[in-house]
Amino acid sequence: MKNILSIAAAMLISTSAMFAGAIENPNASTGMAIMKNGTTIKLFYKGTRPADVKVSILDAKNKLVYAETIQNVDGFVRPYNFSNLKEGEYTIELVGENGRQVERVNYHFGKVEKLANVLHVAGEPSKYILTVANKGADVLTVKIYDSIGTLLYNAKEEADGDFARIYNLENYHGAVTFEVTDSNGVAKTLSL
Repeated sequence: MKNILSIAAAMLISTSAMFAGAIENPNASTGMAIMKNGTTIKLFYKGTRPADVKVSILDAKNKLVYAETIQNVDGFVRPYNFSNLKEGEYTIELVGENGRQVERVNYHFGKVEKLANVLHVAGEPSKYILTVANKGADVLTVKIYDSIGTLLYNAKEEADGDFARIYNLENYHGAVTFEVTDSNGVAKTLSL
């Protein structure tokens, strides 16, 4: 009887850890996201294991503006300075072990004080990547609501500089709204 209880307890703990990991470890996924802040475009990438990743930036006429290969990485944050480029639409293409991912960027002059963005992770309909431009250390409150306003997720996130995290909402399928509030009470609402 004691052995059966021990086995049942171990199974309960491992199952709880597995389901908790889906929310507690939202970074266990792959994807890319773009964050614009003034003349700088930041590319966030998360892969499943170390591999070479090729990044290409093309203008509106599909002319290659910049390309580089980042070797043997499973994730990175890379800033790209657009200050010497003309205003317009650009395509950022990332080719790696997980295939080809493309994001379009509308680049316009001007300074953006605070910016947040949320996107679906490519090929993962229940995963979202949230990026928030931030200077210095801050505590962000992230709330995720479903289409009728029911709270799905609520947590404080430590941010030291720019912030990016992948959220796995595997138990919910439908439209979501992210609400991000910084320590000064400045809020941004993003819907998908």
